[in-house]
Amino acid sequence: MTTLRAARLAAILPIALLLIACSPYALKGKVIAGDVSYAALVDASDERLTSGPGVSGIEVELWTDPEKLNRKRVASSMSDGAGEFSLTVDEVGAGFLNYDCSIITRGKGFAPVSQAFKLPPSSQRLLIIVNKGSGDSPLPEDLMEQFRRFNR
Repeated sequence: MTTLRAARLAAILPIALLLIACSPYALKGKVIAGDVSYAALVDASDERLTSGPGVSGIEVELWTDPEKLNRKRVASSMSDGAGEFSLTVDEVGAGFLNYDCSIITRGKGFAPVSQAFKLPPSSQRLLIIVNKGSGDSPLPEDLMEQFRRFNR
């Protein structure tokens, strides 16, 4: 009986690990108003995530490998009425592997935020503080597209 139980466990365990590794990762966070514009990774229990009003209508983009030619926009979201957002990252190993990332925000009447960081575990959240400003933020250059266009 124990041999049968061990065999079942040996068969189920790799499948369970595969399902966990392939499940989409979501970077959750909140946009709030502040004196300066910046972003920080905080613990999910940080009181700023639950107390006080958020800022709605802020576009948040997540890019992987921001310093490389093959950087890629992997997620985009708009903050809701409470300032909350969720960026679903459908990349292999997201949340487990060490991804270099950056976020870029844009919102009418607020200064843009651009911040690089390592993709955090699901126990952390992204807190984005925005200050009043023009809201103009250039999109990052797609260097690979420029390379292809000029080398035809």
